[in-house]
Amino acid sequence: MVWQSIVTAFFRKRNNPSIWPPRLRREPKSDPFFTLSLDLLCTTTLNGHLIRVNPAFTKTLGYTEPALLAMRLLDLVHPEDRAVAAVRIADLARGISIAELESRFRCADGSFKSVAWRSATVLSEGLAYVVAHDCTRRKLDEEALRQADARCTCALESTTDAFFAVDRDWRLIRVNRQAERLWMCRREEIMGRNLWEIFPEAVNGPFYRMYEQAMRTGTPAQMEEFYPYAPHNLWFEVHAYSSPEGLSVFFRDVTERHQFQEKIDRSLQEKEVLLREVHHRVKNNLQVICSMLRLQARYLQDETLLQALRDCRERVLAMALLHDQLHRAEDLSNINLGEYIRSLTASLFSSYGVNSADVALRVDIEDITVAIDTAIPCGLIVNELVSNSLRHAFPQGKGCISLDLHARPGGRAELTIRDDGRGFAKDGCSHKTRSLGLWLVELLAEQIDAAMERSSDTGTAYRLLFQTTESKEG
Repeated sequence: MVWQSIVTAFFRKRNNPSIWPPRLRREPKSDPFFTLSLDLLCTTTLNGHLIRVNPAFTKTLGYTEPALLAMRLLDLVHPEDRAVAAVRIADLARGISIAELESRFRCADGSFKSVAWRSATVLSEGLAYVVAHDCTRRKLDEEALRQADARCTCALESTTDAFFAVDRDWRLIRVNRQAERLWMCRREEIMGRNLWEIFPEAVNGPFYRMYEQAMRTGTPAQMEEFYPYAPHNLWFEVHAYSSPEGLSVFFRDVTERHQFQEKIDRSLQEKEVLLREVHHRVKNNLQVICSMLRLQARYLQDETLLQALRDCRERVLAMALLHDQLHRAEDLSNINLGEYIRSLTASLFSSYGVNSADVALRVDIEDITVAIDTAIPCGLIVNELVSNSLRHAFPQGKGCISLDLHARPGGRAELTIRDDGRGFAKDGCSHKTRSLGLWLVELLAEQIDAAMERSSDTGTAYRLLFQTTESKEG
């Protein structure tokens, strides 16, 4: 080898003073190459006894030169490395050079340093010439890297997620055990292969586009997607991250979760259909009750009883309208209170046969969503107050009824029902004026925790302030 020729030539020159310049012939140890070299240089006999060492040798290992010259090269080698070194040193006597060997050399303080060394022999002189360099730092770095890689491998093998990494040419450089299981192949068979050669059906698909974009832009990407190709046919949740090598991808099988979610969705759809059917049947039953009350009224002559039946029919009809609206609504747990009140008042005006030219209806109502438990009392309150106005407020047959519904701060709603009729008498709080309908209004207002005010300055006005469902949940 070239280096052997150089080392041999150097040491031959050094040991042949006749070809050295006169100054170096007189002081051979002043050889600048030998003295100033940063590598560890030494001369040994063919059986390994040290006969000359350079300053780098003594400095690196911490021995004095006399101490080293009293040793064999093998004495410096770590016991665990000594068997291999002994064989290689024995080869020197047969003229077999040591091309490259790494051994741990003992220092004067008892520690060990990793040393890479090689040797060339000159059999005619009975000498071996050794060149070595301290590679302890490199070995420590390699060990640290190995441990870091081992920790990384341990973490990746321990995670429940599947993982693979590719370089910028899409060659697989790491695959963990979970990925093997999901891909149904052994990592030894796929390592180093192009990802798209293994999964050619995925080229230009959603996974390909996501990986390509993440690698190209350096932006993390994630998605859930179905892989429809046999033998997989699975839903995957995928997270891709750009890396210095190329791309790192974590993924997991979420097929069971999707199947469970689909089962829940189907169950909810079935329950929604059933619930709609329930509202529809309740509405029909309430309408049957209204029809029965109407038929019963035909057989009565007493005006008081007739009015009582009408009041009952209107209350039942108010609840029937609510169930009819719920049957048609998208949200079965909440209802649009504004739409409900508009439908209810229109039904009441129609039921009483009111001519809009005589009694006007003014509506200023916002669409506010409330729970059914709030909508039913509100509907019955509107039914009682509007019915009461239509029956008693306009003895002359002329007037106006106004309904206002507006959202207020704090998740509240304000409902106002007023008319410009004759209003209540001054003793409006007496038991004579406080009919069953007005008593129900007070009970229903308490049911929804509404603050209620009544005024009779010009006609009659009821103002209710109550919480909506959104505020209660918030």
